[in-house]
Amino acid sequence: SIVDNAQSWELKAVLVGQIARALTIFSVDEVIVFEDRSGAPQSGDGDGLSRALAFFVRNLQYLETPQYLRRQLLPMHRDLKHVGVLAPLDAPHHLRRNEKLPYREGAVLPKDKAPEKPAGKKGSWVDCGLTEPVWVPGQEIPEDVRVTLKMDWKRHESKTVDEEELDEAEKTLLRGQPVPPRDPTTKLGLYWGYQVRVASSLKSVFEECPFEGGYDMRIGTSERGEAMGVSKIPKFDHLLVVFGGVAGLEEVVSNKQSGYKENLNPAKLFTRYVNICPHQTSRTIRTEEALMITLSRLDPYLPPR
Repeated sequence: SIVDNAQSWELKAVLVGQIARALTIFSVDEVIVFEDRSGAPQSGDGDGLSRALAFFVRNLQYLETPQYLRRQLLPMHRDLKHVGVLAPLDAPHHLRRNEKLPYREGAVLPKDKAPEKPAGKKGSWVDCGLTEPVWVPGQEIPEDVRVTLKMDWKRHESKTVDEEELDEAEKTLLRGQPVPPRDPTTKLGLYWGYQVRVASSLKSVFEECPFEGGYDMRIGTSERGEAMGVSKIPKFDHLLVVFGGVAGLEEVVSNKQSGYKENLNPAKLFTRYVNICPHQTSRTIRTEEALMITLSRLDPYLPPR
């Protein structure tokens, strides 16, 4: 509903851009966008999503995708009309051509845009935003799939290889190996963008959690919550912070779209139910403002990556 509340499509895009920037600045790994009201106009794309939610998700995904992969991975769509006015995220995985990290995001090139494969070899060519594509040996990955690669810079720069089975042409190729998308974070502590998950209701936010054991620390935000005093955050594996729509979490829970009984007290869904700005002097705090305030207050007390 926060997207529908914006007065033009350009302002809707700017709103999503502000949220994406906040997510990136504070190293948020997962963002869940959920339907917070019933009867919202549908997107018309056959995806079963409301128009506002589909717009929200599509723009979040666009901004998170490295700039050199957008043309290949993200088809043109009316929802992306105003992305040109949005500030870039400048996330660590949005590498420039001359920047080097042990990992890099890429997309498998289709056959008509890829170089010839080394004779007799199986593998895939991946565009990683460099001057030349990266060779991934031994794996036939479907084209137009996004992959995270661990780069073999040392082999490429030395131009010498001890493996006798490689011919001279293959020895000079820039090579990489596909790894799980979380490897840059779990192995090197790098922030590597956010995953976008769509939930059909507030209940689905919890029930469809991709992590074993679910979210063991849940914080709900509301002007009716307790004053947020933070001096220590209990140890957790997965922290979830939930924001309501235009009318807050109470309105979300009371709507039949939420999946909960209408008279349920929202505080019962959370470990803590807090008011993040108890001394506010505006009648309302917008969701994008609440997001930045909350993450700013939590950040000093969160464990390092």
